[in-house]
Amino acid sequence: MTNIISIQSTVLNDLVGNQAARYMLSSKQYNFYEIPTIVLTSHKAHKNSIQLNTRNLNPWLIYNHLKRTYSLRANDFTIIGYTPNLLSAKAVKKIIHKQKKILLDPVMGDIGVGLYINKEVANFFKTIISQVSYISANFFEWSYLNDKSTDNYSLNVLLKDLKKFSKKNKTTVFVRSVPYEKKILNILCKGNQVWGITTPYINFKTRFHGAGDLSTALFAHHIIQKEPLKKVLENVTKEIYSFLLKNSRGPKNKIIFKAKSLSNL
Repeated sequence: MTNIISIQSTVLNDLVGNQAARYMLSSKQYNFYEIPTIVLTSHKAHKNSIQLNTRNLNPWLIYNHLKRTYSLRANDFTIIGYTPNLLSAKAVKKIIHKQKKILLDPVMGDIGVGLYINKEVANFFKTIISQVSYISANFFEWSYLNDKSTDNYSLNVLLKDLKKFSKKNKTTVFVRSVPYEKKILNILCKGNQVWGITTPYINFKTRFHGAGDLSTALFAHHIIQKEPLKKVLENVTKEIYSFLLKNSRGPKNKIIFKAKSLSNL
């Protein structure tokens, strides 16, 4: 079985962070190794969320313990997500130099919410994005990493930036939830190859937390399966959209999940 190392938040009662990754990946026959960067009773959006006393929580120490105990290897697939402080950031930097297959989800903010992590940590992500194999970021996060504003970041410029970055760093980039013609556009780029797929907006009963974490876990799965790029985008979008639709209100319209090439735009 393939090993997956997941380094992100551990939230006891919500489907986010490590819990989201475990939910999506454990049923797909992986050995799942969880490294918490923070431990919370619930998502921070809940007023009564409590951060458990983990002053000595050091992802680097946990990583080394797991590596010795379970004989983890340098080519084991590694997901890096929510990084709450500089201690975790320093650990992440060390781990990046030890693991060969890194998927970075730079959890930091969203449209309508803005930046919700320490600005020093958000800027830290800028220093490591060229060192990872894969990136899964929402539109706000990708814009921040490129010093752009979501208000005037046109699709043409976005695609140009993606291709330039991907070719230069040999990184596959998945950008989620780009507002496009009153729909949501997901984009997957590897070098000059760019695919896009749209879905309608989903009207949630309450604000849903964890869609990005779930999407990143699915992205990891389909990448590990070595599917063609177009198929990866179609499968991830179909699976996350179907999952989210169950938690929404309004019509459950059937959608054909077929990606289109954006390489020539």
